[in-house]
Amino acid sequence: MNIRAHHLLCMRYFQGKGYSKEFVDNFYKVIKELKDNQAIKVINYPDAICGSCLHNINGKCIKKADSEKKAREKDNLIIKYLGLKLNQKIRALDANNLVNSKLEKLEEICKECEWKQYCNIRLI
Repeated sequence: MNIRAHHLLCMRYFQGKGYSKEFVDNFYKVIKELKDNQAIKVINYPDAICGSCLHNINGKCIKKADSEKKAREKDNLIIKYLGLKLNQKIRALDANNLVNSKLEKLEEICKECEWKQYCNIRLI
């Protein structure tokens, strides 16, 4: 399953608020599937979670003119912090453990997130 790097962090805090019902249902479905520890490919473009987002048009986030660019920058930064490579395959549980081991640094990325009001992240 393809997963955007920043969604590795979003999955940790997602509460299903601020999104369409279709998006929320899909997000929870992806999280449930990953609990089976399947392999994921860490990417920096729309993924299985983005598939049901109304802003995902032709494989790009078009919410704002720079939304896809900003999401990709966030993905690339998280890939770097996690010591991964773009398109690297990793087991879901290993990805979760890696995120947990670098959580303090990764949460810094969330300070500018437009969705932070809808998750339970601890912003310092």
